Amino acid sequence: MNPEKLKVEAVLFDLDGTILDSIGIYYQIIEIVFKRLEIPMPSKDKLRDAAKNGDFEWEQLFPRKTQEEKERMIKRTREIIDEIYPNLFGTHAKLIPNAKETLETISQKGIKMGIVTSTPRENMKVKLPPLVDSGINDLLEVIIHADDVSLKKPAPDPLLECSKRLGILPELCMYVGDTRTDIQAGKAAGMKTVGVLSGFDDYKALNRENPDAVIDSIVDLTDILV
Repeated sequence: MNPEKLKVEAVLFDLDGTILDSIGIYYQIIEIVFKRLEIPMPSKDKLRDAAKNGDFEWEQLFPRKTQEEKERMIKRTREIIDEIYPNLFGTHAKLIPNAKETLETISQKGIKMGIVTSTPRENMKVKLPPLVDSGINDLLEVIIHADDVSLKKPAPDPLLECSKRLGILPELCMYVGDTRTDIQAGKAAGMKTVGVLSGFDDYKALNRENPDAVIDSIVDLTDILV
């Protein structure tokens, strides 16, 4: 069944798994962490559960450990991530195929665009080069980072801040993302919501949140935008 055509004045995008083809990098980070901690790698279902509330809840993945042991492992995990994160993203981060052409087409329709990401501003430095080098950054009017608001997704706050800066009412905006958290945040903000299958969650998980559409990638947005 073809998705319903949607008329909006602004499209807000999640970043990882939506515009940036980076989910593989996150899995690589997780694999390195568990290898260095010398504990078994959890299943993808457990990883999805640990990520479903907007923050990656590492302690869920350290079963049968005392609280003191978990805190020590989380501290070590953060040290490992701080060490490997910049190089992995700097080396491997790339755009979702045809992302630039898609955003250019949306821009030509007179639709404003922004990004709402749970990435802190400091970490964003290693994710910006693909956006800048491709020219996508020039098509975006606003980027909201995790530390621009007090509450992160699935709270609506970062999306509402983005729509405010764009000067577009939330009900005239669409939020596009690859996780349940993205759909929950978009609906809480009163926006149209579209799930993409280019990232973390699968069709079943996204569709359970009743988005306005679920599509393979942002490339398919041009088929549903009026």
